[in-house]
Amino acid sequence: MSTSYFKDNEKLADASNFVAWTTRINVILDEYDFLEYVEGKISTPLENAPQAVKSKYKKGKIKAKKFIIDSLRDHPHVYISSLKTSKEMYDKIVNMYEVNNLSHIMDLKNQLKESKMHKGETIQSFFMRIIEFRDKICTAQEIVPDKELVMTTLSGLPSSWDMFITSINNREMIPTINELFSLCNQEERMMISRGRIQRPNEGEPSTFVSQGKKKNEKKGKGKPSNARRPPQANRDPKDSRR
Repeated sequence: MSTSYFKDNEKLADASNFVAWTTRINVILDEYDFLEYVEGKISTPLENAPQAVKSKYKKGKIKAKKFIIDSLRDHPHVYISSLKTSKEMYDKIVNMYEVNNLSHIMDLKNQLKESKMHKGETIQSFFMRIIEFRDKICTAQEIVPDKELVMTTLSGLPSSWDMFITSINNREMIPTINELFSLCNQEERMMISRGRIQRPNEGEPSTFVSQGKKKNEKKGKGKPSNARRPPQANRDPKDSRR
């Protein structure tokens, strides 16, 4: 049997792709009539059963095991190498990774909750991180309510956004995450136009930096302002008479 049923990135590696693996392996086992072996619904034939029945059962049992083995990366093999039936293998993997999957979801939720907009980060970059966490949680079959995602995003904005956050919280209807992204983009552009933050110069990373920081850097590294004046501007009036 070819392993082409499972691409390398579809094979079970750890808790992060356990849910996707479960969905795929169940569909494939069902398609090839091996799911009942894994579920333990097919009993071992009796001693007096026809040889054809015994042979069919044996082949089905072996193929079901091979499907499961072929769907795993190297690491999970350690846990099932001593097991004899496809049902034992499947149950072992599910029981082990279901617990790990719950831990994985909790870890992702904590990372989402603690997400903060970094100094100099654009609103687009911040939202991309928020959405990435949401998508990873959804992949693990856990839904993040839109309202919860909006409140988490707002709590991750820096203090310079406090007035904006208050205006959103005072609304009768909390915006969706997509609406919030649009509103945040507008607010960011307004903050730039008012000089509260500014875009970096061409050739620098596409992030926003505070104007105050730029001014401080100029004071520390730049020349005194009168150094840029034409030489005539700094001469003593008496010199011109000489």
